[in-house]
Amino acid sequence: MSVLLNSMPPHDRCKGIDLAQSDGSLDALFVARGLDPHVIQFNPAELDTYAEGDEYNAEYFFYCDFDFLKRGQDRVAKFVVPHTFLRWGHSRLQRPTGSPGELRLQEFGGDIDAPDFVRHCATNYLVKNFWHNFVHRAIQGIATHNYHQFRGAAREDSDFQSDNISNILLVRSYGLPVYASASIGADNAAQIRALFYRNRCNLIFAERARHRHADRAAMSVDEQWAEAEWRYRRSLANAISMRLVVKGLAAPSVSVFFNGRALTRERNGTERRWRTGSVVVEIASRRIDTGRPPYLPADELGNGNELTQARLNTIRMQRTEREREIVQIAVSAYEQLLRSDTGLRRSIASNMNALAERIAIPPLH
Repeated sequence: MSVLLNSMPPHDRCKGIDLAQSDGSLDALFVARGLDPHVIQFNPAELDTYAEGDEYNAEYFFYCDFDFLKRGQDRVAKFVVPHTFLRWGHSRLQRPTGSPGELRLQEFGGDIDAPDFVRHCATNYLVKNFWHNFVHRAIQGIATHNYHQFRGAAREDSDFQSDNISNILLVRSYGLPVYASASIGADNAAQIRALFYRNRCNLIFAERARHRHADRAAMSVDEQWAEAEWRYRRSLANAISMRLVVKGLAAPSVSVFFNGRALTRERNGTERRWRTGSVVVEIASRRIDTGRPPYLPADELGNGNELTQARLNTIRMQRTEREREIVQIAVSAYEQLLRSDTGLRRSIASNMNALAERIAIPPLH
């Protein structure tokens, strides 16, 4: 992240560094060039002396604080990281999903537990998380001091943008190309896909959610439903964003919405809810109706009944299949739009280059 931020004039202290190198090689270069701590500051925060346990820490002592300072010709990435984040990030690190081929394990001797691969995945996860917060801070003007001023749709939109741009910047951080409307090549696509598979290696936010008992207990059924819809929309948008980058179709914006109304019906003493409409996807300001309804089973809303493992497996499989359908429909429709509309292609290329210029990194193609 720091190399990419300092790779363009006048912030060119990292000019010429090959980001495709391993983490260990980059560390050695930092030492050789005297870059650390000149362009990166990683500061673990001491435990809050008023902490009242994990629930308190989950609510008030979890999120990192970020700043991006100018020091002479350098841009310094400054991170203040609570011990809660570090502790849970370490304890909930897990083997990433994906086959050995999808993960390109051959680059690490074929061993998913090889120390270099574990370190790579942990680093990958932090890099994307930090880019996500970079977008909030440097592009949107949202930081720790004013975060709670942006709620509802304003917060959802900010996360859509941060997720999409952080996917793009993650790929650039590893020295791989990002194209908006060009063939990316089979090997580049496989490497980018592997980066995204390796990123699925940490359940730190699930751990935070597990400790927020008071927050969950205070939620009404309506709030639970809204939260479930939001998580689903965000998951779909992120999947679409990643597929676009892998295909050389990176877009300046990706969002997901639901058509129709939310209906409620009581059956056997249990309240059931569902959407009457379909999933609508926005890519680069173009709206695409996928014609597929969202998959939000009512028994997930926490009506007091524990779901069996068989039911959980069924939900997982059906949700994965529905996501695959929606992503395929949205990306294919967008690809056809690009092919038929030269004005759209020029507009997107201009927007992507404007983004790169705004944050002073090498152009996005």
